[in-house]
Amino acid sequence: MIFLPRHFLSFLQKMEQPGLQAISFNLSLQLDEIEIMQSMFPDHKELNIDICSVVDVRNWLEDESEDKIKKLPGLINLSLNLAFDCKVVETVITLPLEYPSTSLPELYIRSDHLARHQQAALNSQLQIHLEIETIPEEPCLSGAISWLQEHCENYLKKDNEPEKQVDMELKSTKFSRYWIYSHHLYSKIKRKNILDLAPEFCLTGFSMPGKPGVICVEGAAQNCADWWGLVRHWNWKKINVKIQEDSDTEDVDGERLFDKFEEIGTVKNTGRDYHMDMGEFFKFLEMHQCTWAFKELFGIEKS
Repeated sequence: MIFLPRHFLSFLQKMEQPGLQAISFNLSLQLDEIEIMQSMFPDHKELNIDICSVVDVRNWLEDESEDKIKKLPGLINLSLNLAFDCKVVETVITLPLEYPSTSLPELYIRSDHLARHQQAALNSQLQIHLEIETIPEEPCLSGAISWLQEHCENYLKKDNEPEKQVDMELKSTKFSRYWIYSHHLYSKIKRKNILDLAPEFCLTGFSMPGKPGVICVEGAAQNCADWWGLVRHWNWKKINVKIQEDSDTEDVDGERLFDKFEEIGTVKNTGRDYHMDMGEFFKFLEMHQCTWAFKELFGIEKS
């Protein structure tokens, strides 16, 4: 008898399964992983799970109706607080339907005790670790948490004053605006983190969820670069800077087209089938005197 590795067996199983069974297989593994996480971190102050999303997944798995593929459950969300000498580091986690078969989990680390550049570096290194060390088809949350427990302390800041001084210097040097095009932007955690990160980097602009997704950030050039260095390492199907505008200036705020960072558009209940309203998006660009970006982003003229 030949014994095959478990991840290879799971791959063979899914090769024989249509999409519905593959999703069920993934969600069953996710529930198993949640139970492991609960046993590792029984204190609710450490591990906070969106119970409603877990219940939705369980109910969906027990549903035997023929049309269950049309009513997929929401994504499982959880957060983990790790303490290092009374300094708490939070990891926000979302599990895509494709995880673990063809996707990594979405993890984002944040803490009041991490300087901005340290937080960006920590998130980037964790993503690199997952991409290199994760065994295909295998759940990897436990490994990710072990890596964080081992490496977080190396990034925790002692003093944030130097960072504030750098920010003041950046305001009088160079301005940038990034127009970013994504294959899609549905994930609630990505959308929330994008909204949270922009003010941390003193950036204005907008995020337009849907398919495709469009993000625009503007501000001090180094802040834009640091923000992009963090966001581009998240788990995306496809994302790139379609247009980058750079200019030398002594007044970064005077170069801005947008007075704040906001999410625009409305995501419908159809969830993963949502497409952006091109007409409304064009009107938004008109309001901010940047309709030229429409053609550059989509390769078409708006009539």
